[in-house]
Amino acid sequence: MKILHVVKKYPNALGGDAVVVSHLRKQQQHDGHTVAIVTSNCAEIPQQTHLYKIGLKDTPAQLDVITIKRLVSLVMLLVRMFAIVSKERPDVIHTHSIDMAFFVSFAARLFGVPIIHTFHIVTFYDNDQSVLRRKTEIWLAKRTRPYYVTAPNNYDVQQLRAAGLQRALLLPNGVDVPFWTLPKTQSDTFTFLAVGRLERQKGYEYLIKAVSLLRHHSQPFCVIIVGEGSQEAKLRKLVISLHLEDIISFVGRKSPKQVRALLAAADAAVLPSLYETTPVTLLEAWSASVPVIVTSVGIMRDVPKDFGAAYVVPPKNEKALMHAMAFYLEYPAERLAIAAKGYQEVKKYSWLLIAQTAKMIYKETQ
Repeated sequence: MKILHVVKKYPNALGGDAVVVSHLRKQQQHDGHTVAIVTSNCAEIPQQTHLYKIGLKDTPAQLDVITIKRLVSLVMLLVRMFAIVSKERPDVIHTHSIDMAFFVSFAARLFGVPIIHTFHIVTFYDNDQSVLRRKTEIWLAKRTRPYYVTAPNNYDVQQLRAAGLQRALLLPNGVDVPFWTLPKTQSDTFTFLAVGRLERQKGYEYLIKAVSLLRHHSQPFCVIIVGEGSQEAKLRKLVISLHLEDIISFVGRKSPKQVRALLAAADAAVLPSLYETTPVTLLEAWSASVPVIVTSVGIMRDVPKDFGAAYVVPPKNEKALMHAMAFYLEYPAERLAIAAKGYQEVKKYSWLLIAQTAKMIYKETQ
């Protein structure tokens, strides 16, 4: 089968969609499929065979904002897609950004190629988002006319169906479990690790406030924050204002191998996101047998009370985060039991299983 993925970011541009699509492509090629990529024009994304960088040159952070440059790039995408589809002749186009999907749909319809669209983030039901963004998301999805839409968790699938996208299916995110599994290393100071873009969505201000509440705990601890983004200056200023420079460290962007080493040395991972679908960093922490504190968003929204694979807290709640962090500091046996259950849970998310699910969805379009 010939598959054409259209994605806003692709390695080495930072983003969960980039990680998901690159691993899905790798598994699909391993399974014998021919795969091409259409993505944005970022310097971080290296040129390679069957990869098309389209639009004005931009940064990964700016791709998450609707700017004039972004709109011009989408128009350029519309024009270029006719030649790309004609050249690649895909059996299916799998889109991963709804604005890109809409502009791709014109060429797809002309050549009779079905579109599968994956929502890596679903925001139209989130009242914290702007009305314009929420309404535009559904409007674009319906006008794209995809054969199927998919989301990584059942709650978002049900919300999409309720919004009128009846052909909504579950397609979980995946993780390369063996890559993230390393022997644990020891540290003298208890280490909490947080990995992700420094954007409002990731909820880092609540983590910083939780650390302020916990700072006088009897057991010493530190927090390492990995990532870069538009909120970095604001977050650093908050750390300074709360006098937490001796506890919280910003270490910038790291490669997957570097993040893996940090996970191997971490005692716990914290994911304080305000909204997500299936956080890739959650799957990576589970794979590394690191106990996780995570907010009740995405796949963590409706987990049963006896779930046991993570300590789940409400979003936007620094007190709940503080109590979770204190629990991990004070109860090592329970913390290790949570890590063990997380490692068992992540086995459901192997790329082999995810690629098989995607293949079945693709076949339904033929």
